[in-house]
Amino acid sequence: MPRRTRRAPLVAAIALAAALALVVVAGVAAYALSYRIDGDSMSPTLTDGDQAVADPFAGDYSPARLDVVVLTPPGREAPVVKRVVGVPGDRVRSMDGRIQVQPAGTGPWFEVAQGGSAVWGRPPRQCCARDGTGGERTQEQVVPPGRYWVIGDNAAVSEDSRAFGWVPDERIQAPVWTLLWTFGSPRTVELRPLG
Repeated sequence: MPRRTRRAPLVAAIALAAALALVVVAGVAAYALSYRIDGDSMSPTLTDGDQAVADPFAGDYSPARLDVVVLTPPGREAPVVKRVVGVPGDRVRSMDGRIQVQPAGTGPWFEVAQGGSAVWGRPPRQCCARDGTGGERTQEQVVPPGRYWVIGDNAAVSEDSRAFGWVPDERIQAPVWTLLWTFGSPRTVELRPLG
């Protein structure tokens, strides 16, 4: 039997072992770079127990409206995952439990839908603050330079910018890139809303 033929199984076994080792190392690295989702504040996009992996190649990242990001809230140390709904120059307001955004501070207002599958909803039915005649007074603010307004897709249970205020850009670490199943296989998720 020629020498080449005898080496072929050995070379194939070494290549297979190297590929398997690479997959294991990549899985361990992805898990080490991931953040566990605790609670339902990002449901249904991300659910309790998911492992969200931040983009390791984000570099000097500048968040865009509707990005799902890993951030550390002001005054806290533990990272969380939220959706950016207000970027510098946008107007944001909360009215009767609803969150509304006016992109670039001009034009129509958009209501942020609950649930994350379509964050930009229809224009709101009511656009003006009520006075002290029994309704909730609207707090309308312009997102300052270098700051972002973030919420959870399940805003009813989310602790977000309504509680901790603007998020400085240096506290936003990276966009969420992918998710890991509990046994390590990546799965994709629509992180940007449809519509």
